[in-house]
Amino acid sequence: MAEAKKTPVKLLYDVWLDEDKRTPAGTVIEATVSEAKALIASGKAERADPLPGDAE
Repeated sequence: MAEAKKTPVKLLYDVWLDEDKRTPAGTVIEATVSEAKALIASGKAERADPLPGDAE
């Protein structure tokens, strides 16, 4: 089975990615696309990858 594609997101709030481990706001994590979309939709994260032309 193919590995899920990951993308970087920056957390805007503390989240509990693992049941007993807090990941603080401001942390950039690698999340699957579906996890990233869910975090962004809920307002808990924002994209952390550069837009085209901003990679300088």
